[in-house]
Amino acid sequence: MSTKHFYNSAEGLVDKAERGAIALNPALRFYAPHKVIYDCTHSPDKVAIIAGGGAGHEPGHAGLIGRGMLTAAVSGEIFASPSASQICSGLDLANTDAGVIFVVNRYTGDCLNFGLAAEKARAALAFSGNKKSGGVEMVIVGDDVAVGRERGGLVGRRGLACNPFTCKILGAGSEKGLNVQQLKALGDSTVANTVSVGTSLDHCHVPGRSKKGEEWGALPAEACEIGMGIHNEPGFKRLDQTPPPEKIVSEMLNLLLNPNDTDRHYLDFDKDDAPIVFLNNLGGVSQLELNALLDETIEQLGKTYGLYPSRCFANQYMTSLNAPGFGISLINHKNVKKQTGQDLLELLDADTDAYSWSGVRSGWGNPTGKPRDREAEEKEAAELLAKRRAEGGSVSGLSDDASKSSGGPSNGDPELVKKAITQGAKSAIAAEPDLTRFDTIVGDGDCGETLAHASNAVLDALSKGKIDLKSAAGTCLTVGTVLESAMGGTSGAIYALFFAGLVQGLINGPGKPGQPATLKEWGAASKAALDNLGTYTPARPGDRTLVDALTPFCENLGSGKSLKEAVDSAKAGAEDTKTMRARLGRATYVASKDDEKDMPPDPGAWGVWAIVDGLRQALE
Repeated sequence: MSTKHFYNSAEGLVDKAERGAIALNPALRFYAPHKVIYDCTHSPDKVAIIAGGGAGHEPGHAGLIGRGMLTAAVSGEIFASPSASQICSGLDLANTDAGVIFVVNRYTGDCLNFGLAAEKARAALAFSGNKKSGGVEMVIVGDDVAVGRERGGLVGRRGLACNPFTCKILGAGSEKGLNVQQLKALGDSTVANTVSVGTSLDHCHVPGRSKKGEEWGALPAEACEIGMGIHNEPGFKRLDQTPPPEKIVSEMLNLLLNPNDTDRHYLDFDKDDAPIVFLNNLGGVSQLELNALLDETIEQLGKTYGLYPSRCFANQYMTSLNAPGFGISLINHKNVKKQTGQDLLELLDADTDAYSWSGVRSGWGNPTGKPRDREAEEKEAAELLAKRRAEGGSVSGLSDDASKSSGGPSNGDPELVKKAITQGAKSAIAAEPDLTRFDTIVGDGDCGETLAHASNAVLDALSKGKIDLKSAAGTCLTVGTVLESAMGGTSGAIYALFFAGLVQGLINGPGKPGQPATLKEWGAASKAALDNLGTYTPARPGDRTLVDALTPFCENLGSGKSLKEAVDSAKAGAEDTKTMRARLGRATYVASKDDEKDMPPDPGAWGVWAIVDGLRQALE
């Protein structure tokens, strides 16, 4: 876990963050002395929903303020509860005559301070004789199953990601016109019908604190903790070696759903309950991984438990600064409807102005308790593409059309072409360690892996008969299609453009349709492809890119030189990049000196030479 921060002191950080938060919504106001953010447009005839707690859980709670969610939020310092006096200011600033609901995580400081504020509010109402107010109630959120009944004792379950979802549901309920008593019952029912558990690869580091791992609770590099809280509380189970994600998800779901675990089994789900599923990012997990974890969760819920979600959410809702962890929560919305008469799905789908609420609010349809038919969806897409291709002019069907076309010269010896493609791909794969080493120095380290992955994809397509070996243009088009799909990024686009240029060069070149392509036709096509590529990229020889090897190869081949001479010129071009200063690509950011003498060749250029050298080996 990184201990590096832009703000190396927590002093003044929360105030500054709160001011930044209100800049995102013109309806928000900030009362700095007590760290209160409130919605100045809240209608007084609606119940005010107020939440809060320590800072460090952003976007909770400042990002959850707005019509249809919170009316106000009160912040303490990082991981510290706000005081009762702060909360009282928040209550007064919430413009309401209809009453107030506090949403409070079950942590001692939060419960005590919000409880004291609630008691003061009730006393104030009694003194004033205000008959209009609907009163003040608290919904205490405790959804964590990691702290079982035996260990939790009188304290009870900790509050985790159910907090922002409770805020969303109660905010929508207030907007709908529910009164304080109805909202209190709805909130309590929502919490009782939610189970959550978290896992993290490490604790988070608080700005300004010691950077010594043993002092802030850093985990060993390969470890993780299951049952992590949101204030750096340790999990109930540490694993010295982090297991694969599917095993982590399996254990977390077991904690949520195992009916035989009498200590932690808080909630039953029937097969048709279609739970609400949400994954909460503790702050340091990429959305790429979080979406993959959601997919794994959905898959295991179906296969192991026969449960299929009615709604899915995955984002940062209640973080622990930037902890590299996540939580899984399940809500039995059908139980809530039976107990309160309120439809949680309708409330979750209701509009809100809160800028950090994440979730699609339309198009879900009625929950069926059945799996999403992904096969049918894929079939629908395939049928749509097939229809489009049958109509003619389909861009995605170009490879299929090319294999049926007689345009341009043919391949005189398809088996020799197959051998050349195979050897070119194998040569690129063999060069992967060198390319990775070079790119680790001058780039982001993935050049070798990317080219090897693409080469393996070409070999796989070749083995499955997906590479056209009859038509020269068809060969280039089908190989280019594979490279485009397998490589991606800038290199993938450059290779695909070059192969697309080869297709045009072969079709429009000197070769006769149906006649075998000779070195002359391939040379002319290579030169045409190089010229075409130059219209899409500013890279030229001397810029330290793959063009430094590709250009001499194409120009020599196009001028009638032998294949060996062309390949040798490609290698020389790649070698020359050792002394070049990069002017394009990621290598331009490397802080190298003009006189540096230990720079490797450009990995992209070296990769081009490896490929064409493989072709030479097969054809000579």
